[in-house]
Amino acid sequence: MGIAEKTQEPFYDSRAVRMDLLAIDDNDVIYDAEAQKENKGKRFLLRRSRLYQSAIDVNLLEPGEIDFGKMNDVYVIFIAPFDLFGKSKYMYTFRMTCDEVPGLSMEDGAVRIFLNTHGKNDIEVPAGLVEFLKYVENPDRYEKNIQDSRVRKLADQIEMLKNSQEVGVKYMRLWEELDEARREGHESGVAEGFEAERMESIKNLMETMDWPVEQAMNALKVPEAERQKYLDMIKNMNK
Repeated sequence: MGIAEKTQEPFYDSRAVRMDLLAIDDNDVIYDAEAQKENKGKRFLLRRSRLYQSAIDVNLLEPGEIDFGKMNDVYVIFIAPFDLFGKSKYMYTFRMTCDEVPGLSMEDGAVRIFLNTHGKNDIEVPAGLVEFLKYVENPDRYEKNIQDSRVRKLADQIEMLKNSQEVGVKYMRLWEELDEARREGHESGVAEGFEAERMESIKNLMETMDWPVEQAMNALKVPEAERQKYLDMIKNMNK
């Protein structure tokens, strides 16, 4: 089961963390996958991964639960088009270990993985992972040569979404342009146009993809502070 664009709010009045993709497998292992396009440096990204790990952990147990053994194993995965550690690896996996005793692992169920599309150690990692990272790096170039069935399924689903009139890239670009215009201080006409276009896209996603309203707003990255407005508009339309 996967949940796109999930927001975690661990404590009252604390920083909310918006996650690109949160999923849980049949063994109750949780996976958080994040795309990091810009290289903002090792310090930034490593601490970002720490924040995301803690945001997930604090929500794993019900209030009052004291059996910490019930906490899920959690993998926080960052996918980047650059080599953060400069060792030419496709994958860097980190678990907590003891400084004083080499080889002694904490085994607390927390794992952080950094995937690098520019790796060079093909023989050390699964071929499917290499194909996936090459596809992420340049979808148009590698889409026709995919051999791994899982990567092929992913590519086909992405292509379907790209070709959808309602979910096409032109809509995503329009949101970005209108949002930028609004941030730059253009007056109410632009804001109203933006609101109407976004409302129309929410409806289109709900109808064509059979998505609930929350999932449609997640896909369009509607800010939390504005969501109630669109929920009210949907309710009024259904009266």
